[in-house]
Amino acid sequence: MKKQIILLIFSAIWAQAMAQYTEVGAFLGTSNYIGDLSNQRISNQEYHGVLGVFGRYNANKRFSVKASLLKGMISGKDTYARSIEMRERNLSFRSDLTELAVTGELNLSDYNIRANKGSVPYLFMGLAVTRFNPQAEMRGVWYDLQPLHTEGKKYSQNTLAVPLGLGMRFNVSYKLNFGLEFGARFTSTDYLDDVSSYYPDVFGMRSTSPMTAALSYRTPEVTGSFGENPMGKARGDAANNDWYFFAGITVSVNLTDKYGLDFDKKYDVFKEHLQKPKKEKLKRNNLESSKYKQKRTPFWKKNEMEPIVKKRTSKTLKN
Repeated sequence: MKKQIILLIFSAIWAQAMAQYTEVGAFLGTSNYIGDLSNQRISNQEYHGVLGVFGRYNANKRFSVKASLLKGMISGKDTYARSIEMRERNLSFRSDLTELAVTGELNLSDYNIRANKGSVPYLFMGLAVTRFNPQAEMRGVWYDLQPLHTEGKKYSQNTLAVPLGLGMRFNVSYKLNFGLEFGARFTSTDYLDDVSSYYPDVFGMRSTSPMTAALSYRTPEVTGSFGENPMGKARGDAANNDWYFFAGITVSVNLTDKYGLDFDKKYDVFKEHLQKPKKEKLKRNNLESSKYKQKRTPFWKKNEMEPIVKKRTSKTLKN
């Protein structure tokens, strides 16, 4: 019995002190990118949807670790460029993104489900692996660009990225959380949009790979003439790697209860002394205890009963 009491006390102290618990949730938002086909800025015409799932481990009131799997899309085109030269370049792309990331989150004030605090801002930073697949459309058909080597160079469709940003968490109840989050991803590639450096020998490519040449050099679609071979001229800006952005809302469920213990029957023994008795049990206990209570004589009948009691007591004394 003593061991059980000590174990119960220790578990309660541990739960309150450490405040460790886990969340699982979903992410719904929007995406965009900065690169060679966005004029190195976010384009208002190129927003797309993002969906994902995540798990968050809250190590303490200040620090959490989150693992997430997000899927979205980015795109860009020279149609919206400010300069005539960029519009005549006439390149465009779209690319699906699949991101697997692990990030650390720093709460700017103490926060957990028992802190009686409705919200808290946080910062995050981590590491991600992102799969991308740039495509371009020509005559109603979408072509994968990475296998075509439109700049005469090979590159991987996987890239490392550094997610960093900020968010706001709202604790709705012991089980439910709501959040807002904005994050930028700095990547290790300049080929999210399949544009980076210089034009290859387009005229030579036309004889061996005409589709590659057509997707590499698309100015003739605007000007109506091929002109000179653009080989060696700048096709993109190799000095700047590409960025992409995810922003949206999060909804998560705490895999714990208000005592900080997981939703698992094996933990019920630790919570018995913390739980309040149920109303039905209290009512039943009150009814049982009332059976043993003595019935008291109403105060208005006390005066009537006094003479009878005196007669009975006097008779017993005489006998």
